[in-house]
Amino acid sequence: MVQDHVERIRSAMLGLCEPLHDAFTSAEQRRQVLLADLDDGPDYVWLGTHMVRAFAHHRLRQLSGDLGDWKLVGNHARNGELWLSEGNYRVRMLHSPDGGVVPPPGSNLTRRAFYCNPPLTGMIPMFGDPRDKLLGLWRIDPETAAPVFRIVRTIGAWDWGKHHQADLDFFLPATADELADLAFEPTDEDLGLDLPLDDQEEEGDSNAGGFTG
Repeated sequence: MVQDHVERIRSAMLGLCEPLHDAFTSAEQRRQVLLADLDDGPDYVWLGTHMVRAFAHHRLRQLSGDLGDWKLVGNHARNGELWLSEGNYRVRMLHSPDGGVVPPPGSNLTRRAFYCNPPLTGMIPMFGDPRDKLLGLWRIDPETAAPVFRIVRTIGAWDWGKHHQADLDFFLPATADELADLAFEPTDEDLGLDLPLDDQEEEGDSNAGGFTG
């Protein structure tokens, strides 16, 4: 059943709730201190994004003993990519300043392949790579300065301006207990978690409005 697969993903993500919120909260606090003189306009937003991601990666490395089965993977020196894996699932953290937008993969073939999970069926493939590839979209709420995370399981590529293709899409709460208590609500387009929220193609894009990993 699809619900069984969804529950496996939820169970796996429980161990990331507190560490991700801890790491990105700490990182944003460091950014505010170090970039105070550059915090008066949009010209240096890109620098803040890179700095938050770097400090979050550093903090997660310090918390490695508290990540359970999860560990940092990938090459952070390559434009600050931040990936996590626990064996069955991989999460690719991408910056998305617009909470309503899931960035498309663009033309990069490797990135497009990452977006192409098989649709949820509840069955784990007998052959090939069984790991779900998830997007972890992060942003800093401009009102509260708190991090906000959205977990999306994409099932194909799409172009800019089109609706994203996904069969699982939910906001990651601050604690594992909150995530455990949330109910999945199926919709015609995808699956989502019933969670109230306060309200460019490449990872190296330095535009303030772009999406970086």
